[in-house]
Amino acid sequence: MGRRRRSDRRDYRDRDYYDDRDDYRDDNRSRRRTRGKSRDEERIERMTWFALVIIFAALQILPEGGLTLPNWFVPLSGSIVLLASGAVQYSRGWRVSPITWLAGAMLAALSFINLNISPERNFLGISMIVFAGVILMGLITGET
Repeated sequence: MGRRRRSDRRDYRDRDYYDDRDDYRDDNRSRRRTRGKSRDEERIERMTWFALVIIFAALQILPEGGLTLPNWFVPLSGSIVLLASGAVQYSRGWRVSPITWLAGAMLAALSFINLNISPERNFLGISMIVFAGVILMGLITGET
């Protein structure tokens, strides 16, 4: 091998050299790629939050004396939104918060109780607390 020309050498003082390495970090001497959220992942999470808010907005928009929804409607629709969002995110290889799975399972259990065990129970308040908890934890942790 011949001697390297000056133009073939990498200039470590050049800013571009370090720009290529910004996506990596050293943890315990191992190099792994850091992962930020993609636009699609953020869009799915925002759509999940929007769907949860729309469920309660629909309850407020409906006239009181007119159409009445069954007691199981809110917990079941919330569980469908959360579990479907978790399934979509998981199928695309994105990280899904355990809170999403737990809240979806809890709402599914509440709707099961409403459908099979105690149809007269109203879980609207508990569902609202679960929805607010999911959105609040999503804002705090950055995951839904």
